[in-house]
Amino acid sequence: MNGLLKRVDKIKKETVDANDKNKQLNADGTTDAFTLLRRKIGLDIKGTRELIKERDEAETSMPGSVRTVDLSHRIRVAFKEIETEIQKLQRMYEKAQDRYNKKNKQNSEKLKDIELQKEICQLAWAHFKELENQNRKRGGETSNFIPRDHQSSSTVKQLPDIDNDDFKELIRNDNQINKILDKIKDDLIVTGNIAKDMKKAAEGQSAKLDDLSRKADDLDTKLENINTRLAKMIKDVRKGDRFIIDVILICVLLGIGGFIYSRVK
Repeated sequence: MNGLLKRVDKIKKETVDANDKNKQLNADGTTDAFTLLRRKIGLDIKGTRELIKERDEAETSMPGSVRTVDLSHRIRVAFKEIETEIQKLQRMYEKAQDRYNKKNKQNSEKLKDIELQKEICQLAWAHFKELENQNRKRGGETSNFIPRDHQSSSTVKQLPDIDNDDFKELIRNDNQINKILDKIKDDLIVTGNIAKDMKKAAEGQSAKLDDLSRKADDLDTKLENINTRLAKMIKDVRKGDRFIIDVILICVLLGIGGFIYSRVK
C-alpha cells in the first residue's frame, strides 16, 4: 500500500512539474518552435543535473538501494530524451541554414539569427557532454567549467544556462571579442611581414657591404703589389744612375791624368 501511494505521489509530482515546465516554456504565448525546444532542453538539463546529484547522495547514504536504482534509470531515460531533443534542435538549425542558402538573398538579420541558432546547438551539446562527465564521476564533485569547443580548449569558459535568454548577449559579446582578437591577429601578421621585409632588406644591405669590403680588400692587395713593383723599379733605376756616375768619374780621372802626362812630357 505504501509503495502504491509513493508511486501516486511521484506521478502527481511529475504531472505538476510538466505543467510548470510548459508554462515556463511558453510564458508569452508567441515563442517559436526553436526557442521552445531550447528552453525545454535547458529545463531538462537542469532536472537531470538534480537527478544526478540526488543519485550521488543516495549512493553515499544508501548504496545499492531501490531509490538509487530508480534514480539511475531515470537518469538514463533523461539522457536519451535530451540527446534526442538536441538532435532535433540541430536539424531545425540545419534546415534554417539550407533555406537561407537556397534563397541566395543576403539578409544580415536572418543570418545573425541562424548564427545564433548554431551557437545554441553548440552550447546544448556542450551541456550534454558536461552532464555525461558529471554522470561518469559518480559521487564526486564535477566542474562547472568545460570548453565550449575544440578550438577554445585552451581557454575554459563557463557555460551559460541554455534556457536563459540572457546568454544571447553573452554570445554576442564573445563574437565581438573574437572579432577584435582576429583583428589583432591580422595586425600581428602584418607586423610580422613588415619585420620579415626589414630583415630581408638588412640582409641585402649586409651582402652589399660584404661585397664592398671584399672589393676594398682586393684594391688594397693591388696597391700593395703596385707599391712593391714601384720600389723595385726605383731601386733598379738608382743602380743605373750610380753606374753612369762611375763612368763619368773615370772619364774625368783619365782626362786629368792625360793632361798631367802631356805637361810632364
